Amino acid sequence: MKEINFFLLLIYLQVGQIISQDDNNFLEPSDLVIVIISQSNPYHKAHAELLQKNINDQAESMEKNSPVIILTHELKIKGSWTYLPLFSHLSFNYPNKKWFLFCLENTVINLIELIRVLSEHKSKNMWLSYGLTDHDLTIIHHFAKLKAPFKYPNEASGFAMTKQLLYSIATNQRNRQMDFSIDSSHELAHYIDDEIKGPSLTHSAKFCIVSNRKCATFPRQFYPCDKPILSEKIYVAVKTCKQFRNDRIPVILNTWSKYARNIAFYTDEADNSLPNSHIVPKTNVGHCAKTYGILQHAYKVMRKKNIDWLLITDDDTIVSLARIQKLLTCYNPKNLIALGQRYGFRLNDDDGYDYLTSGAGLILSKPVVKLIINSTDCQCPHRETADDMFLFGQCLQNLNLNIIHSSAFHQARAVDYAAGYLSSHEPVSFHSFWNINPKETYKQWFAEDDENFFHSSLTHTEL
Repeated sequence: MKEINFFLLLIYLQVGQIISQDDNNFLEPSDLVIVIISQSNPYHKAHAELLQKNINDQAESMEKNSPVIILTHELKIKGSWTYLPLFSHLSFNYPNKKWFLFCLENTVINLIELIRVLSEHKSKNMWLSYGLTDHDLTIIHHFAKLKAPFKYPNEASGFAMTKQLLYSIATNQRNRQMDFSIDSSHELAHYIDDEIKGPSLTHSAKFCIVSNRKCATFPRQFYPCDKPILSEKIYVAVKTCKQFRNDRIPVILNTWSKYARNIAFYTDEADNSLPNSHIVPKTNVGHCAKTYGILQHAYKVMRKKNIDWLLITDDDTIVSLARIQKLLTCYNPKNLIALGQRYGFRLNDDDGYDYLTSGAGLILSKPVVKLIINSTDCQCPHRETADDMFLFGQCLQNLNLNIIHSSAFHQARAVDYAAGYLSSHEPVSFHSFWNINPKETYKQWFAEDDENFFHSSLTHTEL
């Protein structure tokens, strides 16, 4: 009797599987379009191509046709990292696909589990991901006062959207205007909620923020490409002024800067008590002339000492030099490298552009520094023009140089980011001392790594 019941159970399971496969909502991998937000830099391009190959290999092992896989840098669509500029292209070229998955180059995808998760959702007008929420108003989200709980997707986990929602968004963008693009996933969620009155993001734990065997997706953590570069190969330039000499500079001197082999403080007035300080043009806002002066002086030092990289920070930026030395193993200092956190300015206009935010800290290879100071396209229009928007945005665009975005750099404080977002990658910087204890920020996020790394380096050298 038990054997008969077991046999019947097997039949019921097989029939159920067949019925579910015949259901209109059952998905094949070929029903998907997977959009990888990619970059043209060789390191980032290689990771996107590896993800593409991995997805194709998974489909082959399933004996299924592969999804359509798009690497956005190949489309050459301006502002594609903000998602919305892609939607018209996707809706026009892939009208018969059922789901669109957007992810980053470091997103790991379990295709079988992804198909299973998407097949479980029957709504024709929805999107899903690991949902992040803000606890307080924050500058990175334009201090938006949104209905609670307002969820937005964790980019590194990816997010999936039905074709109906994608088409609805694609047909409602004609009059979209936005000066600054900062956090593209939050801005997309805000647009869907506010402009098209679309569905709220559906949270799915299968879109993970840390790896798990049951995940459909999860972010892959960063691994250095080689042995960490030497401290001597980085020149650190700290922008400061007399006004902040007594409150900000002591924090820098007592935290991360003590590990820098080549560091200088660029200020507006002579200060004999500040080691290795240099005078640059005084500016009250914008600071273009000041930063341009830093570039000019830094290049002379880099050329004299054979230094490969320039790290520029504000005097209220907290960084981990150990992590930066590991990060830079993935880039060739002989190439044109401009690395940091990417923002966008009026990307839906013809004259819009991407730029690197200076507060997060930014890194330039020596050839880029030389290119900027020797180009007439990069001379400040006005001494108080916004330095990062012009020198590391318009200037680089005029020189046909693509900036490189890294989510490890942060223009705001650690408390301004959702915990789930920060769990998806290893930060190298935070910016702003406002209303926090910056020494505690350094201690919490960076001190242990720096101490272990530089103590180990010192011990190895002494041996």
